[in-house]
Amino acid sequence: MMDKNYWIKKSGQDGNIIWRPGRSLGLKGAMGRIGNIARNVEEILKNKRKIKILEIGAGFGRALLELKRKYGDKVEVFGTNYEKDWNQKLTNEYALDQGFKKKDIPKIYMGFDAGKKLSFKSSSFDFVFCQATMQYISDRALFIEEVNRILTNHGLAVLELQEFRDDHPKKYKKMVEIWQDKKQIDFLRYLKKFSNLKIKKSRGRDWHYLIIKKSEGFKLNLKLKKVINVEKISSKYWGIKVLYELR
Repeated sequence: MMDKNYWIKKSGQDGNIIWRPGRSLGLKGAMGRIGNIARNVEEILKNKRKIKILEIGAGFGRALLELKRKYGDKVEVFGTNYEKDWNQKLTNEYALDQGFKKKDIPKIYMGFDAGKKLSFKSSSFDFVFCQATMQYISDRALFIEEVNRILTNHGLAVLELQEFRDDHPKKYKKMVEIWQDKKQIDFLRYLKKFSNLKIKKSRGRDWHYLIIKKSEGFKLNLKLKKVINVEKISSKYWGIKVLYELR
């Protein structure tokens, strides 16, 4: 699926490793996408001495490494990647090359398909975040529901929606569509109906990000009808477009 994954690392002229920048988004890179992650962690730590953090689509795991270095034993950090090349060995190599300590390295689950039921127990994580990944998840409604499920009672999730791309042609600008009786329902307006969801604009981007507070029994009531990999239509396009039917 990740056709644009041209390279992971390469050697620089002075022999140093050049790591693919798009997959090494740290806390600074996340700021414009999903806001201040560190501030979210600090708010959760006000009510809990130690928390578990999960990043979906962690890449090299830089944001997790920075959180672990910043908060130490107050946090346990975990990450997932869909592509098998983006594994624990790669994360370890990246972390040590970038000057992080071995104890800071997150546990990485590779070959992880976030478009299916997540392989974590309910109430497993206090904070879940996802940046630059949502457009590749095949069932985003299920993903949102599953993130809610794995949150602890006072847990929080921040997910970059990537629901709109202005650089796509009109037919593929909306990356998520909801239909009922041949009428289209606005995706963001639909999400706003749920009291545990809050939507904010990603800075300098076409799309938004979603804040989730744990809600027992939360369901979006959307049935996945069609998945379109727009990158197969043109290499200039990004991600997967999904169409839902309101149940």
